[in-house]
Amino acid sequence: MPSSRGDWNERLQRWEPEKLFDLTASVPFAFEQEVVLTHARKVRRATLRFGWLHVRPPEGQQILWVLVVHDPADQHDLILLTNVTLTSAEIVRQAYAAWRQHGQTEHTYRFDQEDGFDVEDLRVQTLERMRRVFLLVSLAAQFVAAIARTWPTASLRWLRQLGGKLGLKSDRNGLYVLLRRISAVWQTAALSYVADHPFPRAF
Repeated sequence: MPSSRGDWNERLQRWEPEKLFDLTASVPFAFEQEVVLTHARKVRRATLRFGWLHVRPPEGQQILWVLVVHDPADQHDLILLTNVTLTSAEIVRQAYAAWRQHGQTEHTYRFDQEDGFDVEDLRVQTLERMRRVFLLVSLAAQFVAAIARTWPTASLRWLRQLGGKLGLKSDRNGLYVLLRRISAVWQTAALSYVADHPFPRAF
């Protein structure tokens, strides 16, 4: 199997000291897969080759797995380290597909953490209250994403046309714009309610 050569010596039952790049340069490829790659807004189809092996870092006990994805068109190798046990082509395909989603995952993380909902600006101190804040932020982010996916194009265009950009870091496209515009709708609704139902004053 591709996962049992080079790094682990079956005859001597020991780990052989090797440099990672030397190992990956000689790993056999178990299968090929056609994928669609996007780089700098350019899309191309490529037939990639996949191989894998397991390693143990120096002075460490944890066994890691190395996934090597070779692109014959440009002779480029993508090398991924993971703690997922890669023992079959199906698991390798799943691991590679999950890695390809990391860009979207990071985008969603930034949307929750920084210029979107700014969950880092916590005003609570107990763990339970933090969990509640994280849950509410996650639900709100899913609400905005659901609007972006399911609402008609005309409705989304109407939302995006509300207001203008102010030159702030938060003035971004995509979900950021929708979040600001949805917030503007709620604020307008609140002001309309106050106009029709003024705050009662005691005389």
